[in-house]
Amino acid sequence: MSMPHAEPQARRDIALDWLLRLQQAPGDAALATEFQAWHDAEPDNAEAFRKAERLWRLTGQLQATTRQDWPAVPPAAEPEAQVIPLPTRSPQRRRHARRWLAGAIAACLVLGLGAGLRTPLEADYRTARGELKSIDLPDGSRLQLDGDSAIAVVFSSERRDVKLLRGQAFFEVAKDSARPFHVLADALDVQVTGTAFNVDLGSARSAVAVVHGSVRVADRDAGRELAAALTAGQTLAYGGDHQAQRGTLPVGQVAPWRNRQLIADNARFGDMVEQLKPYLPGTVLLRDAQLAEQRITGVYDLRNPEAALRGMAQPHGGRVESWSPYLLVISRGE
Repeated sequence: MSMPHAEPQARRDIALDWLLRLQQAPGDAALATEFQAWHDAEPDNAEAFRKAERLWRLTGQLQATTRQDWPAVPPAAEPEAQVIPLPTRSPQRRRHARRWLAGAIAACLVLGLGAGLRTPLEADYRTARGELKSIDLPDGSRLQLDGDSAIAVVFSSERRDVKLLRGQAFFEVAKDSARPFHVLADALDVQVTGTAFNVDLGSARSAVAVVHGSVRVADRDAGRELAAALTAGQTLAYGGDHQAQRGTLPVGQVAPWRNRQLIADNARFGDMVEQLKPYLPGTVLLRDAQLAEQRITGVYDLRNPEAALRGMAQPHGGRVESWSPYLLVISRGE
């Protein structure tokens, strides 16, 4: 369970998972000892757990509900006024948790652990979860921004830079040999003069996939070239291990999100959950490591991402529970 160098989103998920486990087994001394070791390992772990506790208080320990039980979200909820002490841990109390609280604190749930509102301040363009946006740039280039994504545009007389701050974007670049076009995504520098390609700033690895033309990919932090000419149907993924992984992909399967599709080809379930998160409100928590490693194949409709998530999980015995309108918990079915 311990992840000494977990990314912020992963650390938040781990903290919430610890809270759920402790609530379900309050008398388990071994579990408490294991939790304390994780909690004390890093200050960031303790801070993540404090935020998880706050979310738990705000939700009133709501158990899994069905959508028809959820009240309407009031338009002017005031999150800070809704903080409520933790209920007792008795199963009877939890079964009768106040479902009306979910609507009153919906905004708090997003602020507590969800990533959707944390838009970088430097962003010139951004999208909400599930939103797609087409953007025309001043040089005639065009891009499409996926859900929960953000970019900053920095053009000068010498070069054209677009910083991908979160999510992913598909670029159709207008040719201008005098001003190269750069997409900066974490350590990646993707340079083109005129082509069409997708860049995905993933949680673990950034990825580039080309539809036509060619791009040059480099690690700008290390000053190292990763691919001199990535061409149509070719892909490159690059992460914290500083290893570039080359691959191929049918051109028709590059950036299927533009057609509201998610394609899995013998993919890890855990990876596909990560790809679904920009289309789902609030927090998605995957609580089964073995389920995360299961392989899935299929084409899923992003217009109904929760149904897509259930469709991925069910063949492997996975169960998706709605703990509130803004918290989905995935575990093995009993």
